[in-house]
Amino acid sequence: MRNHPLLPYLLIVTAGVVWGSTFSLALIATADGTHPMALTAWQVVLSAFLFIVICLISKVPVFNFRNLHVYILIAILGIIAPDLLYYFAAPHLNAGILSITVSTVPLFTCAIIWAMRFEPLILKQTFGILLGMIAILLLVLPDQGLSSEDANYWTLLVVLCAVFYAVENVYISKGINDDLDVRELLCGSNIVAVVFMVPATSSMGYGVPLGWVLSSAGLAISTIAIFSTVAYVMFFYTIKTAGPIFASQCAYVVTISGVLWGIVIFAEVHSVWVWLSVIVMMAGLVLVTPIGKNSKELAPRPV
Repeated sequence: MRNHPLLPYLLIVTAGVVWGSTFSLALIATADGTHPMALTAWQVVLSAFLFIVICLISKVPVFNFRNLHVYILIAILGIIAPDLLYYFAAPHLNAGILSITVSTVPLFTCAIIWAMRFEPLILKQTFGILLGMIAILLLVLPDQGLSSEDANYWTLLVVLCAVFYAVENVYISKGINDDLDVRELLCGSNIVAVVFMVPATSSMGYGVPLGWVLSSAGLAISTIAIFSTVAYVMFFYTIKTAGPIFASQCAYVVTISGVLWGIVIFAEVHSVWVWLSVIVMMAGLVLVTPIGKNSKELAPRPV
């Protein structure tokens, strides 16, 4: 089964479906009013623990002080800043819109690489980026009937999360050594995020009692951490066995499954503008061919 030709397809579909569910889980985690600082702190604590276990099993370094500057940058760009923005915005949107906006990560990654002149931008990538921007406008300009009066502001805030993830992807692809394993990178970065978030959350008075872990919010955020870690392992294995271009197709599954999970769990009903945005976003992702060939590139991830 390990060398079965269908295994890479099974991995990206499973990883995409698992990642897609985290949008709905984020709505559950924020439903009781738990502060985003507490949600982010608990998520990074559990994620750090899981990646430590993975590194120990894989015999990969858990933490290397020589790479501390890399861990700090990834902790800020790819964990703390986007997660905080995401959990602030989540209560004001629905799972479908969250999944569409976060899936702009590959488009922004392509745009940043072109703007920094790391690689030339070909015509179809230009059209792909433009379609991604149109997909966002289809979410922001029409009235989607959301409960929040400033839903457009929160939608753009989630788009900013995607920008952070894109900057992180470019840095990982172009700015760090090839010998730094993704598992070590994620482990070290989550450990740094714990060092930042736990004291900050406690000192600002946003800590939660231990029993909160068993609440609906605590269980939801724990599930997000576990699901994200499992999906990363599957995505990483797909990169190793089938290459980053094939693995990047996970973005399509994440977007579609994120919308469908919202329909199944919350009975979300979307306007024609949202469905049109999904179609345009899919077309944009098809046109934006993955640029980096480096196995350290991260997924077009949600939270």
